[in-house]
Amino acid sequence: MRKRVFGRQCRIDPAVFASIKAPLLILDPLWQEQFRNRKTEKIISLETKIKDLMKKNARLVETEQTLTNKKKECLSQIRKLAGDVHGHNDLEAVRATEIFKTAVNDINTELDALGRKADKLPDEMEEANRELLAETVSVIYFSMRDSLTRLKTLTLEIERLRSETRRLTTEQTACEEEAARTYQLLHKMVGREVVNILDQRFKL
Repeated sequence: MRKRVFGRQCRIDPAVFASIKAPLLILDPLWQEQFRNRKTEKIISLETKIKDLMKKNARLVETEQTLTNKKKECLSQIRKLAGDVHGHNDLEAVRATEIFKTAVNDINTELDALGRKADKLPDEMEEANRELLAETVSVIYFSMRDSLTRLKTLTLEIERLRSETRRLTTEQTACEEEAARTYQLLHKMVGREVVNILDQRFKL
């Protein structure tokens, strides 16, 4: 039998699923259960990639929250200093206000950069998940194809064994009938007692 090679021709193109908004597979308990012990290297790699993207997203959210809190604090300080800046022309208050304004501008720059990174993440995650979906379907589909091929072989073998069982059963019945007829003849010719002696001698 020719051995089937798992190559590129056996893999499904992720583009096939471009129109599908699939949920993250690695968060699906059924997917986890089905692929607990049958993960290919590609599945492991994509699973790791998606987990890393999720961690990156969590870090971005955390950093964004921290920066937003700092910005709020700076704006609060600017409002508190406004009376001294405008009412008393306090130079210290003016310098402090400028420092806080600079900090707000820096934070805004960082938040913009974070926003651009965060905007890319959903697409990156979706692309990785689509690749994982394609690999998952490939593994399932070709495993199923192998199972169906094996099923055909088993069906033929079972049918052969059934036929063989029927033949052997017929032969068994014939042997039983022949033995019964022979015993009947022996009993008629020599009697039960002699048959019992012969059975013990020949260990029947």
